[in-house]
Amino acid sequence: MSNEIELLQKQVSELQDLVKKQSLIISKTGERVLELQLDKQKHDVTDFDSKFSKSISKKSGSATQFDATDFATNEDLVELVKELQGELNFIEERSIRRLVNSLKKDDDDVIAPLPNADGDIPAISDGVFPKSLKEFKDIPDLKLVRLAKFYERLPPTLKEQEDFENFLEGKVEAFHINETTDEEISKELEKFSKDELDDAFNDVARYLGLSLRRGTEIW
Repeated sequence: MSNEIELLQKQVSELQDLVKKQSLIISKTGERVLELQLDKQKHDVTDFDSKFSKSISKKSGSATQFDATDFATNEDLVELVKELQGELNFIEERSIRRLVNSLKKDDDDVIAPLPNADGDIPAISDGVFPKSLKEFKDIPDLKLVRLAKFYERLPPTLKEQEDFENFLEGKVEAFHINETTDEEISKELEKFSKDELDDAFNDVARYLGLSLRRGTEIW
């Protein structure tokens, strides 16, 4: 028993170190991006001063028109920092929940839902996200595919690609991959082999930080 506790403590420590490293990398990246933005703005201001002084007509004393749309404003920099901080928050939230899920061993243990790439967290009340380790272990194929789509663990279908392209082109106001109906998923399931479903299960399990796997010799 003591060996298991020591092993769990070691795993927790390793995961905590990993979270710190990831947060540090993102933080450094954000700082570097901000530095590049500031350097560019300083260069643009210097370049503008040079061009502006040359543009003054010696005869009329009037200045030519200039386009300032390429200059980064303070609001742009503030927005950039907010976006980077938001990404950091999502990464930290996912890391914490993965850490919690990695310690789940018993069938009745509750699973923590993770945010997806858009920061959305699935509601357990809708019945798609499994409440416990056992529910995830026994998850029906339809719910598995829906969950895999939510976390983008499956490639998009042709219809989903078309819908997304229509959204980008402004032909539709919104695009949500989670709006796929059960009927559409059922038809899609007919094309999946058992191995492909097992791969989807394992990919979702890894994303959630769970130790459950289907098949043998699976990392």
